Amino acid sequence: MKKVAIEDPADKAEDPQSTRRAVIAELTWAKLYTKTMNKDLGVITTVIASKPISKGPAMKKSARKLHDRLRSANRTVGEISDHAGIKPASDKEEDKS
Repeated sequence: MKKVAIEDPADKAEDPQSTRRAVIAELTWAKLYTKTMNKDLGVITTVIASKPISKGPAMKKSARKLHDRLRSANRTVGEISDHAGIKPASDKEEDKS
């Protein structure tokens, strides 16, 4: 009886180029997504500043959730920057002062 080797993907070393392409794709998506989100937040801020808010508590809760998630995203960007061996933009600006 012939033995058949079963390849476990976890046993293989990942292809560095494949990993690099995947990371670049994810970061590109994140950049485009945040650019769109930034535009939307600008519109929302302008509208809220110029109108009375009818759903105050619900909107406050949603804004708080957004704040927390963005803080978490910022920490993740910091981790990725550390792995890449670079300083985040905010650290670079502080170094100039």
